[in-house]
Amino acid sequence: MNQRFPHFGGQYDTFEKQFMTADLSPRKYFRWQKGSTSLVLMDCPDLDSLKAFINVGEYLLSQGLSAPKILEVDSDNGFLLLEDFGDATFTRVLRDNPGREHDIYKSAVDVLVHLGERAQDPLPFLKRYTLDFGLSKVLQFLNHYCPAVMTQEMAPDVENEFINSWQSAIEMALKTKQTIFLKDYHVDNLMDLPSRSGIQNIGVLDFQDAVWAPVAGDLVSLLGDARREVSPELTALMWKRFLSAHPKGDHEEIYIAGCILSAVRHARILGLFTRVARERDDKRFLGRIPHLWNMLAQCCSIKELQPVKQWFDINMPQSMRVIPTV
Repeated sequence: MNQRFPHFGGQYDTFEKQFMTADLSPRKYFRWQKGSTSLVLMDCPDLDSLKAFINVGEYLLSQGLSAPKILEVDSDNGFLLLEDFGDATFTRVLRDNPGREHDIYKSAVDVLVHLGERAQDPLPFLKRYTLDFGLSKVLQFLNHYCPAVMTQEMAPDVENEFINSWQSAIEMALKTKQTIFLKDYHVDNLMDLPSRSGIQNIGVLDFQDAVWAPVAGDLVSLLGDARREVSPELTALMWKRFLSAHPKGDHEEIYIAGCILSAVRHARILGLFTRVARERDDKRFLGRIPHLWNMLAQCCSIKELQPVKQWFDINMPQSMRVIPTV
């Protein structure tokens, strides 16, 4: 693996360095260890993304949450040396101790409630989730998934109908209460930190793409997880816990906006997983395609997404809702 190197003055030259993981972006992560000291190097060639990580991370820490503390910065070359939260992602904890599921999800929801109570005015370092932003996400479905399962090119008027079917729903969602939306708030990016108390016992990772958006955005990322099936019973309990922190009169519109953002997410990820499989020959996520279609269908059961459902029923029938051959 080709590795770029940061300029931290040489004080870490004797640390043992080991590749940890790479996500679906150009970012890579390495663990640097010496004796009892363990740190994480984030290699982030996108300097705008690096700056966003720093800004959002500092904000989360200022609100009493556990984001990785930044120990060294090489902003010219795109590197951060971070506090190491260990290996206990929620994914691993749930695999090894599934009996903790309810408590883990409850704690994750409580972090969102805490954050939402404190971020009620737009944060100056965040972009906004706009109509164009939302439409750009669902277009990934058109651009990547559709060509992989269709035998002929889609007509321009059908593409326009797809875009129009989403427009009013996204506009409606954007009229609801808003807060910081971390965007990748799911069990792979949440860490179990049992030595810390209260809301600090959850480590939050991968928040550089945060935007200002409808308040339920991160909740539906957590509960509508592409990589993991969450039971209807647990989903209902967590929605109830989340909504109890808001005035009762806001519950319906928050829920509807959450369904809309969740549908946008599922459509985007159908395109993303297809693109990754084709462009990188990385087919790890293709097996999640049926799960994504099921979740998308559930979201489209609300009346606000009926135009979207109708488009899918006509142009993407069950016979085409398949794992793409790439």
